[in-house]
Amino acid sequence: MDNSKLPHDLNYTWKKYNQVRIAGDKKSANKLLVEFIASLKHQDETVIQNFVDNICGLTFETDEKISHNNEEEASPKNTTIQHPLFKEIILTVLIEQYTKNSAKHIRWIGQFEQYFLTDNATSLAFLKAVNIEGHFEARYFFEKSFSIDKNQLSIQLLLNKIAKDINYYIHEVPFGVLVEPEVLNNELLTFKKYWQQSDTMNIWNNILNQWELIAKHWTIYHANQENHDNFENYLRSN
Repeated sequence: MDNSKLPHDLNYTWKKYNQVRIAGDKKSANKLLVEFIASLKHQDETVIQNFVDNICGLTFETDEKISHNNEEEASPKNTTIQHPLFKEIILTVLIEQYTKNSAKHIRWIGQFEQYFLTDNATSLAFLKAVNIEGHFEARYFFEKSFSIDKNQLSIQLLLNKIAKDINYYIHEVPFGVLVEPEVLNNELLTFKKYWQQSDTMNIWNNILNQWELIAKHWTIYHANQENHDNFENYLRSN
């Protein structure tokens, strides 16, 4: 990946790193990445932010994906973000932009979910820096991003995350649901709130109907458990 906004020597190192990485020379690629990060840290904030915005834009702005922590320097992708680059360069920019309520950067934080989840120390330090208690949740950042800027990419990421949670809760049906009816119903209400603002409502219609049917019967069953041996038998009779 060429980055013409970098100084010439840094841009050369960055291009060389990517060429070596794609060629599969992991050891040399790692050495070049360390060299690149050390040099980039000595640049002014504008250069660093331009680099971060460029690489994150190339990684995240083309579709509603969440990045995985790609530790394979031999990855054939022209653009990939290794964990040292994320931890030592990108994270600082994300923290600063979070405090400025930049919707784009807040969405990117959520898309870096796997980087946070695989590095607990970095995750805790980040949450402390932005004054968030608890553990890292990508959903929070997608919701916050969407509250600032009604961007369809943010809402699709958010819908996908909520859908993943709902599917986890119900994956043991017909034997049962993993949460209380109130929790499942609240999740459905949250999903529908954002779904109604989505440009792709139609793609969710079938699965939403299935979820609502499960939630309906799970609620009825819970209210009348004494009349049924288990949820599976309840469903068979209803």
